[in-house]
Amino acid sequence: MAGRARPGPAKILRAAGPRQLRIEQALAATFSPTVLEVLNESHGRHEDESHFKVIVVSDQFEGVKPLIKRHRMVTAAITKDTGGALDFHSLSVGAAKTPEEWAKADGVAASPKCAGGDGLPKRR
Repeated sequence: MAGRARPGPAKILRAAGPRQLRIEQALAATFSPTVLEVLNESHGRHEDESHFKVIVVSDQFEGVKPLIKRHRMVTAAITKDTGGALDFHSLSVGAAKTPEEWAKADGVAASPKCAGGDGLPKRR
């Protein structure tokens, strides 16, 4: 079969779960982003949907400083329907940038390794 490319290794594609879809929809509706990525980084079973990293690029971040305000905007959009609380263990905002900032970006840093726990204060 000369002239035909050989297939590479198979890629495993995982369908987004209901929590991931809700996060994607909330961010899309709030920011009308030019780039939106919601990554399920759950370290246990993928279906647990416990750890997410989001990348949001939107004109709505224009003039919003400091960076923590952008992160709060992202968190507020995600928690709007959950009474202001995350309904999962961990959210990493990998990027909350304007399109101009994104064009200059060097990428997104890796998420830190989870230290465990459920995010609730320890009982004594």
